[in-house]
Amino acid sequence: MAELLSEHARERGSKVFCTILSDGSQEGPSITYADLDAAARALAARLLDACAPGDRALILESDIADFVVAFMACQRAGVVAVPLATPTPIGSASRVATLRAIARDCAATVVLTGGRGELRAQVTRFAPEIAALHWIVIGSTGGTIGTAPDPPREAACVRPDDLAFLQYTSGSTSTPKGVMVTHEALLRNARLQADGMRLDADDVVVSWLPLFHDMGLIGKVLQTFYLGASAVLMPPMTFVQRPSRWLAAITRHGGTVAGAPNFGFDLCVRRVYPQERAELDLSSWRVAFSGAEPVRPATLDAFADAYRPHGFEARALFAAYGLAENTLITTVSAAGTRPRTLRVDRAALAAGRLTPGGSQEIVGVGIPAPERRLEIVDPDTCRRCPPGSVGEVWAGGPDVAAGYWGRPEESALTFAARIAPDDDGPFLRTGDLGVLHDGELFITGRLKDLVIVGGRNHYPQDLEATVEAAHPWIRGIGGCAAFAVDRDDGERLVIVSEVSRPTGAWAADAADAVPSSTEIDRAVRSAISVEHGIAVDDLVLVAPGAVPRTSSGKVRRRACRAAYEAGELRPAPLSLAGPAQEHEPVREGVE
Repeated sequence: MAELLSEHARERGSKVFCTILSDGSQEGPSITYADLDAAARALAARLLDACAPGDRALILESDIADFVVAFMACQRAGVVAVPLATPTPIGSASRVATLRAIARDCAATVVLTGGRGELRAQVTRFAPEIAALHWIVIGSTGGTIGTAPDPPREAACVRPDDLAFLQYTSGSTSTPKGVMVTHEALLRNARLQADGMRLDADDVVVSWLPLFHDMGLIGKVLQTFYLGASAVLMPPMTFVQRPSRWLAAITRHGGTVAGAPNFGFDLCVRRVYPQERAELDLSSWRVAFSGAEPVRPATLDAFADAYRPHGFEARALFAAYGLAENTLITTVSAAGTRPRTLRVDRAALAAGRLTPGGSQEIVGVGIPAPERRLEIVDPDTCRRCPPGSVGEVWAGGPDVAAGYWGRPEESALTFAARIAPDDDGPFLRTGDLGVLHDGELFITGRLKDLVIVGGRNHYPQDLEATVEAAHPWIRGIGGCAAFAVDRDDGERLVIVSEVSRPTGAWAADAADAVPSSTEIDRAVRSAISVEHGIAVDDLVLVAPGAVPRTSSGKVRRRACRAAYEAGELRPAPLSLAGPAQEHEPVREGVE
């Protein structure tokens, strides 16, 4: 990474690496490759005054420019970067708990932050052990854009198998897992992404995704850096507050590459209004990829239909599959073609077989790259599944991460799996269920999230999709969690769903009167019974933002189940449920 930064500074030093839209629309600072190199060298020197190569440095920064400089300074110094979400609002219990657990787990010695260091004073109140670490305030340490120490002090050598950073995945705040991403894995995954999506140095990437998350950091910022391209970056909340800002930035800057989780495309359908759409020209957008959560065909179709009059071409849509343990991208759909969809028999799929024809629609997420191995394996026997059978997705390749930090036994189970009986491997066990059809991967669910009722398997995302289509007052994609709970007579289905007054395209289909909870309850139970043939044991309707999510917008089903079993979920009074855009949730967790 450090060598590539030096190369970019020499060959394209005056080229803009990234432009920051601090409020989502107004242009802030622009950073050239020469600026980035100089600032990273300066901050790397200060880092090495405070710690040694191989030490871990927390990056606790919400300012985009400072974050980028901090990350690249770590690469120059040979220090292992640990990107984190700033615990805002300070004192947020779950975020502070996560911050403390990660700092303890990785034995961090340094904290990189921006501003005037005010965050340190605030953290002192809630996490004094972190406040006691060595803090480097980026803006006042020689790390300012355009400055460099004389002479620069850097690590003598950074090897390909050295750690570039730790990507902490979501889960219990008390037991975070740091995925060890090496320099080699990072660069190889970037090349696979560039080849699969046909990206090059002329591309302009436009992103609102958080930089402490792998899709935002690797898929947007580091992919731009790898290509020697340019990026336009904005804070996540500016998009959540007004999704049209993302599309307007693509229009204004001629964006060619922009992607999001499924909920991001859904927000653009539901909450960008005609007068905002009228000003858009999306004809430059040639790579629009959906990933990080289940890809919904209905969302992609609705997005393509909504923005076709504004220059968007449906063939720009890509579906991608990946996970932090594989650095980022595992498969990506073919360039220049719409993601492939299959209609399959729902009952057969629940039984572990792919049978064409039926009401269930699944989306292909691409084929593995030539140097990637992908197998569908029985998770219990560790044997290959027969063709057309659903099993756990196992992945092998040079960009698989090195394991979990400080967890050798768990790393061996997850990253060094072997297929019986011939001991073929090693493979990464993804924990995702999928099937290969004509060489393409179709993800069908998550192994640990399966809902098993009456001896039948049900994928929670399928149940949630049915719920979300059952009534206009049930929130759009991402506001529902389906899970099983143990009762005396076996497992039963529980659904927690956010409700809000319909807005945008949905508002025209909704009655002016506030519906009763009984009406919504009846609609949901009927839809689940008809579509899936099972009964809902309990339905809890909650306010917007009440369903736990990760920072990337994925529903945290296990956290939701824990809150349900603890009696912590409060039913929402429908008369007070305002429009969804007024109550967008704060994304919790780290993934």
